[in-house]
Amino acid sequence: MLFMEFLFQTLYCFYLNVIIIIGFYQYFAYSQSDMREKVFQKIFPAFGTVNSLILYGGDCPSIAEQVKKRILELHRLFSFFEPESDIFRINKQAGREPVFVHRDTLYVLSRALAFGRETQGAFDVTAGAAGRLWRDAVRSAQIPSEREIAGCRSLSGLGDLILDEAAETAFLRRRGQQVDLGGIAKGYAADETARLLKEYKVNKALVNFGGTVITIGGEQKVGIQNPYQKNGESAAYIVVENKAVVTSGTYERGFFFEGRRYHHIIDPRTGWPADSGLLSVTLVGGSAMELDALATGICVLGEKRGLPLLEKRRIEAVLISDDGEIRITRGLQGNFFMGIK
Repeated sequence: MLFMEFLFQTLYCFYLNVIIIIGFYQYFAYSQSDMREKVFQKIFPAFGTVNSLILYGGDCPSIAEQVKKRILELHRLFSFFEPESDIFRINKQAGREPVFVHRDTLYVLSRALAFGRETQGAFDVTAGAAGRLWRDAVRSAQIPSEREIAGCRSLSGLGDLILDEAAETAFLRRRGQQVDLGGIAKGYAADETARLLKEYKVNKALVNFGGTVITIGGEQKVGIQNPYQKNGESAAYIVVENKAVVTSGTYERGFFFEGRRYHHIIDPRTGWPADSGLLSVTLVGGSAMELDALATGICVLGEKRGLPLLEKRRIEAVLISDDGEIRITRGLQGNFFMGIK
């Protein structure tokens, strides 16, 4: 082990002004035996992103195929666009009648409502109409009209999503309302992957579903995307063991219009892109679904209002502000490193 002490120091890297207060900075080296492990990787598309599954040892190909089968099943249930999905059918029948849905869908919707209430509406799966409006805006690099924004904002409301667990149905009260699980679906899929891998007694794995990561086994490095560089380039990394790590950032998709940048993370309460002062939120905890929802919510709420939620749930965080400053919570001290992983 190598130890270097950094007390109240300011570090600079990749245009980022990093302020961290830590007792010691510890570097973890992987042994040669780790490097000689049999490694199998499976990559496949789902949830609008590229999904990677890395398994160490065991009957990797067949296990990975079973995981892929399960994830594609969830994709078909949660898709916003596929006509046969539960979500598409809920949206189509909004204001008309309840829709019978799979138990996975019912569970994720119920958890989404709970996270929505906890974030005071900063995370809101019923804001699908606003999300779709701004996706189209990002694609065309044109700002929607005030009337369009107001219209979509009026169509969101956590109280308008009615779940009946006994009947296994979901219902949106008003026509035009839309549910979108884009801020929570990957997290649930990652948690399900971890559950399956443990059932198959996989001792070590790395799950990465488009920035929603779960590590299984010994200490592993997880990079934090540099928001000023192309996708895949890290500004820093953390070392974690048996943890979920989820990043949400306003830098991912957006456009400039008249000197101002507009992005895809929408504040459901205003109908406009979030303006919280945060460029990127990385959360570390036990459940990827929990982190997925809260990372989006914190992007909307900002650091001051978001940190109490994280403290309550004992979730660690790496926050990158709009001006490039990085802040880490106390629990990551000694496991946060600047540079490429």
